[in-house]
Amino acid sequence: MNRKLISVISGLLILVIAYFLSSLIINSDEESYNNNTNIIYSIRTLEVKNNANPISVKVNGNLKSKYQIDLFSEVQGRLEKSEKEFKTGQNYRKSEVLLKIDSKEFLANVKQSRSQLQNLVASVLPDIKLDFPESFSVWENYFKNFNINSNTKLLPKHNSDKEKFYIVGKGLLSQYYRVKNLEERLNKYTIKSPFEGTLIEAYGSVGTLVSPGQKLGTFINTNIFELEVSVPSMYGNKLEIDKKIKFKSTYNTIHTGEIVRINNSIDNNSQSIRVFIEFKSNKLKDGMYSEVDIPLGYIDDSFSLSRSLLINDSFVYYAKPDMTVGIKDVEPLFYDDETVIVKGLEDGMLILKSYIPGIYDGMKVKIVD
Repeated sequence: MNRKLISVISGLLILVIAYFLSSLIINSDEESYNNNTNIIYSIRTLEVKNNANPISVKVNGNLKSKYQIDLFSEVQGRLEKSEKEFKTGQNYRKSEVLLKIDSKEFLANVKQSRSQLQNLVASVLPDIKLDFPESFSVWENYFKNFNINSNTKLLPKHNSDKEKFYIVGKGLLSQYYRVKNLEERLNKYTIKSPFEGTLIEAYGSVGTLVSPGQKLGTFINTNIFELEVSVPSMYGNKLEIDKKIKFKSTYNTIHTGEIVRINNSIDNNSQSIRVFIEFKSNKLKDGMYSEVDIPLGYIDDSFSLSRSLLINDSFVYYAKPDMTVGIKDVEPLFYDDETVIVKGLEDGMLILKSYIPGIYDGMKVKIVD
């Protein structure tokens, strides 16, 4: 019986002690909360000064040589040795020989055709002397200066329709154009650089047999490059031809280009517009990664602030004259990676320079700078 009584009394004592302890804890929390409401937080502020803020869109892509040609053989033969090795990375000046194809057999056909033309000219000289004496000296000089080892010169001009009919009837004109056609094809056995540049691909070496239509390499201009970028269509009405664009290369060199073309079509998948920017420099490289800012104009009477200061994309915190925190609604107009341009702030307002965890409207603050 005594044991039961002792157990009941002990239980009651424990309950009483627990009640008093919980009351102490609750009173302590209330006192702590009351003390916290009187805490004054130190803050840094940023004074609002509205003005015209420039806006731009950051885009990227890879540089490409504006002038790039694939080299194909139009004739058949073996590659011959040139002054420079036909290898990847080889540089050439304008009109310098890129490669030669053996043309001995075809050259013999060309000379044969020239010789046939020369024979025709010789055969008509006596008749020209009799029927067209005023043209004889011209045709005679043409015959004497005829050289089967060089390109055929233009036939002498006729002085009358009768002379023209005679020349055409003798087959001189058709033979002349047959020779010029062969000479034009003979030129295809030598491929020259159309501009100063670099060979970025090369297929074949000395002695390789090439066939018509076979790709031999790729040649690019190393002075003019083009950057193709995609700009969101929402900025399409702000893009302008000839707009100057600055670009910092991977070599830390600054280059200025300009927009040369804007595609009038919008990509269905990305809803973007393709823009082409041209850069002129021999210090750039084909394929170089590029990131540029395309200027889109200005937003008047606006303020630029850090994106971290814009709360829920709708308001900012500011310090009131009574040193309490207030909330100001704003209108975000343009975002970039780090900042946002807004309207709705008044000149002279002091907005908080950094976000304070637990901040609320009416919180007491002290400005420190």
